[in-house]
Amino acid sequence: MPVAVIVGSGVIGLSIAHELLSCGNLRPKKLHIIAQHFPGEQPISHEFTSPWAGAHFRPFPHRPKTFDSDARESYYTRVTYQRMKQIAARFPESTIQLMQGIDYLEHPPQEYDGKSPGFNSESLENFHELSQASLPRGVASGFQYDTYCLNAPEYLNFLMSQVKQLCETHQVELFMNRMTLQSLSQVHDICPSNSVVFNCSGKGLQYDGTYDPKCFTIRGQTLLLNAPQDTKYSSLTVTHQDRHGNWTFVIKRPAKHGQNAQYILGGTKQLDFDGVAPRESDTRAILERGRILFPELMVGNDFSIARVNVGFRPAREGGSRVDLERTPRGPVVHSYGLGGMGFETSLGVAKHALQLYRGEISRAKL
Repeated sequence: MPVAVIVGSGVIGLSIAHELLSCGNLRPKKLHIIAQHFPGEQPISHEFTSPWAGAHFRPFPHRPKTFDSDARESYYTRVTYQRMKQIAARFPESTIQLMQGIDYLEHPPQEYDGKSPGFNSESLENFHELSQASLPRGVASGFQYDTYCLNAPEYLNFLMSQVKQLCETHQVELFMNRMTLQSLSQVHDICPSNSVVFNCSGKGLQYDGTYDPKCFTIRGQTLLLNAPQDTKYSSLTVTHQDRHGNWTFVIKRPAKHGQNAQYILGGTKQLDFDGVAPRESDTRAILERGRILFPELMVGNDFSIARVNVGFRPAREGGSRVDLERTPRGPVVHSYGLGGMGFETSLGVAKHALQLYRGEISRAKL
């Protein structure tokens, strides 16, 4: 009787659970999800990264120094984009909204030429470079493409509800184990008969209780805004990168049940600070840039801040880890270290993780 264990209930873990349950030849009889936090909890823990996300798809060219990992992760985003379109059409409650995306760059790296792998019309829908006349002041180049935004907390709730519904439909026993694992080996004490472990622990918990030494966190501070509902950003997400390395973005959080949408204005990308409390200096800097770049989001003469968000993106030096480890107690499919790309790579990572698991099952039958 196949038994699957997923460590982590963020967007990667829940996406793997969803796709695993949707795949008839891999569907387990029992599914254990082991996590410290689950979607829908209030207040949201800063240790639970996914609910804090802005969550949109922003493509990127493959950089020369990290070409292989960029290519792999870019592929994940394309798989996810196609699946997101399917989910949006079938499940409006997912909050996925298709829209246009724009990148503005004041000092673009060489690979941002509109032709590089990962950032061209061959791999992106309706991709084109904007005319110089249409660019804001100080911007050297701009590009437009089809993308999507979603409401991160609501989408996680949607995924969780889908996992529960799929388990009920296919008579899969679901166990949601709330606990903080001290090591990955503890999984076998909780579920000794497991057939596979999907390690979606963000920072890469290992069997001996350590964490992947290549993993690190990136602190992100953003602002959740109430904004005019007729703003152009109701169907447009924009990322602006200035010549000093600051990146400022607006990401819609589509609403459910007739409520008004909100918007994420950000943000920071800090590797040298791990404070969970919002920093007033960060908020002021975001607002100063926002007043210049996105004044349409202001209510009257100022921004209406609903909440200041602080989250920690679980990144990994050299790119994410999605691979299979064979242990004396069975296969482990590692799926972690996606940094700030969790939502936009989620279903592509799930596809790769299930391919690795499927290959291991085929190998075992030989």
